[in-house]
Amino acid sequence: MGLTTAYSIIKRHDGHIAVASEIGVGTTFSVYLPSTKEKIPAKVETAEIDIHGKGKILAMDDEEMIRDLIQSMLHRMGYEVELAKDGKEAIGLYQDALDAGKPFDAVILDLTVPGAMGGKEAIARLYEVDAKVKAIVSSGYSVDPVMSNYKKYGFCAVVEKPFNLQKLGTTLDKILK
Repeated sequence: MGLTTAYSIIKRHDGHIAVASEIGVGTTFSVYLPSTKEKIPAKVETAEIDIHGKGKILAMDDEEMIRDLIQSMLHRMGYEVELAKDGKEAIGLYQDALDAGKPFDAVILDLTVPGAMGGKEAIARLYEVDAKVKAIVSSGYSVDPVMSNYKKYGFCAVVEKPFNLQKLGTTLDKILK
């Protein structure tokens, strides 16, 4: 799942994460979450909406596992998918698709890519390439200003990690219609 996502989930639940590491011995992560005396209601089953889409999506994330998951989700919904590991690669793929007359219908950009171009920088460059770009920002850092003010930074929508098929499909459906 990644430390970024774990940290985001823990913080959203008013928790704390601590780490202790010793070379040659190992690393221990301690997760602290608040308890409650309130009775937890029974889980209400919700009907999943069958989401189908059509179009070409470019997804950028620095984690291969996340890219594979996004690709699987999008294929399941019916989308054609291309993947990029950072903003520079995403811009190149986007430009190539435009030049070939087969543009992307939407782009999903990971906000933070350590050591490389992330979503905030990539969206600015994509607007130089195509002023009609439809982009979704994705991150586990829910406290980042880009996530709360995504339109100010040029994004059409936001999906917080971890997201599921329903959230991703609904978000794409909204920006593509």
